[in-house]
Amino acid sequence: MNDQRVDFDTPISRAGTHSEKYDGRERIFGTDAVQPLWVADMDFAAPPAVTAALIARAQHPIYGYTDAPDSLYAAIRDWLQSRHQWAVAREDILLTAGVVGSLHAAALAFAGPGDGVIVQPPVYFPFFSAVTRSDRRLLLNPLIEADGRWQIDFDHLEACAADGAKALLLCSPHNPVGRVWRRDELAQILAIARRNALVIFSDEIHADLIYPGERHIPLATLAQPGDRIVTAMAPSKTFNLPGLGLSYLISSDPILRDELRRVLAGLHV
Repeated sequence: MNDQRVDFDTPISRAGTHSEKYDGRERIFGTDAVQPLWVADMDFAAPPAVTAALIARAQHPIYGYTDAPDSLYAAIRDWLQSRHQWAVAREDILLTAGVVGSLHAAALAFAGPGDGVIVQPPVYFPFFSAVTRSDRRLLLNPLIEADGRWQIDFDHLEACAADGAKALLLCSPHNPVGRVWRRDELAQILAIARRNALVIFSDEIHADLIYPGERHIPLATLAQPGDRIVTAMAPSKTFNLPGLGLSYLISSDPILRDELRRVLAGLHV
């Protein structure tokens, strides 16, 4: 793949391909005369190696139930090590069909009906629905905008955590404000979670899409023994592959992994 180049300059039309982004405009907005900026679906082609692999697989005419190959786990581990200097054990990886579904699974797994789950708005809207549709109690810890920079209100986060919260749904880097949380900010989040026995579900799907000069730090790399963290990641944002329905969860805590498996198995996902 090293000698292949991705073309970021040639416009590609998705009209008429059952594209939610383009062909869904009439259904959603009542007109197709709008710019489709409402969905995180890029207009760049996938890497040539991905297309080649899909074509090669499609040439086998049986599309039956399929196990994840060892090479998939190896690719995930290699990427995290090379890109984020994060050594992850294979047994810590749980494959899922998407990060949004995983948000819902986390709300069901880590909080009971009526229990509090913390969300930090303004944030991607499924964070809210994952809590409310699961009959969990939504605890809002709004970010603070000061001098053009968004920050976490840590005093208020502590108060939310003490208000019957069982879990925090963290967005890191944050969508849509674009903040890459610093090491000291992540350390404060972990300290609050420790004091209040919170599970942190850290959505890090945008980890590879940050501005030069910034560095994404996976929250789990700062963890201490006893910290309860689940990290959600996927290749979909990095390589524009959302239609393939591939994501993965990472946790070194076997109890958290078992709870997630229990919920996902109950949904047959």
